[in-house]
Amino acid sequence: MITFRRLQISLGLLWLVDALLQLQPANLSESFARNVAESAMAQPAPIQRVDFWTAGIFSAHPLAAGLGVGLIQFALGAAILWPKTRRVGLLCSIPWAVSVWALGEGFGGLFTGFSLLPSGAPGSALLYSITAIMLLPRSGQTTSKRGTESAAHFGPLGDRGMSMVWGGLWFGAALLQVIPVVTLGFKLSANIHTTSLGEPSWLGSLDQVSARFAGTHGVELTAVLVILELSFASAAFVQGIWRTRLLGGALFTLPLLWLAGENLGGLLTGSATDLGAMPLYAVLAIGLLPTHCVRPWRDSAEADSLIARELLDGFGEGRCAIDQPAVETGSYAFSAAPTPRYLRARAL
Repeated sequence: MITFRRLQISLGLLWLVDALLQLQPANLSESFARNVAESAMAQPAPIQRVDFWTAGIFSAHPLAAGLGVGLIQFALGAAILWPKTRRVGLLCSIPWAVSVWALGEGFGGLFTGFSLLPSGAPGSALLYSITAIMLLPRSGQTTSKRGTESAAHFGPLGDRGMSMVWGGLWFGAALLQVIPVVTLGFKLSANIHTTSLGEPSWLGSLDQVSARFAGTHGVELTAVLVILELSFASAAFVQGIWRTRLLGGALFTLPLLWLAGENLGGLLTGSATDLGAMPLYAVLAIGLLPTHCVRPWRDSAEADSLIARELLDGFGEGRCAIDQPAVETGSYAFSAAPTPRYLRARAL
């Protein structure tokens, strides 16, 4: 069962993986500074100055700076995983992710005209901050009568707000896709060439074949990608089975984009700093899927009181699942079966 807590745990684990990737030898040397400086390519002058300033810090103190970034990301991941500090970890991860997006990723390359969603736009660091906002628990108790809300329903923006963010991301991706840079084929080909840098020879050869194909059939590929992106964006404006189908289509497509567009986040280069944007898009999609209602409660007494009332009622209306993640004294998950007096309970 999809729960609010499990999505939070997923985000915490992603931060821990990023911390481990940051501690790779290549990211603790001056080569990391060169990678940061490369994000200044084709950027406006103010952004170039910021990128070169960041690269200068990592060039002057590569080991200390690299270790510092890795330890911060490890602390964020550990804080999100530990129930007592989960909220603090989520809150702290937002400004950190935005600063990485601005100082280290060059704002995801959005101002270059070359940025595309299949290659990771608008930047994985920005998606970390958006995901953290979605998974911040709202204060106060909320119950549901339908039991079909998404996990995002219980975050500060709610289901509607996060749906608009999801739609904006994919609609923006479609706009980025049709911005011509020389030609549409050249733009696609340039993105593939960029992601092939540092990859093993066999994968680099496949990228070169893909780049030539994209250069030749740029208009057709762009049309297909725009249709997909607009389709996934429309999930923000529908409910029920159609939302499930569109988000399911996105979840099916994202691994393909992660493989073909992001080269598995550059994991095989030995200098990757994260898993890429597609895993975060997947967490966002799962967070918007209609599911049993999930809610972090203020304390165990509050949850126990509600559970007792529901047990007395026999779940006659079969309303919703009850989830109590992240309380000090324990965790419970209850879900109503279709028959009125049947109740399943399990300890998390």
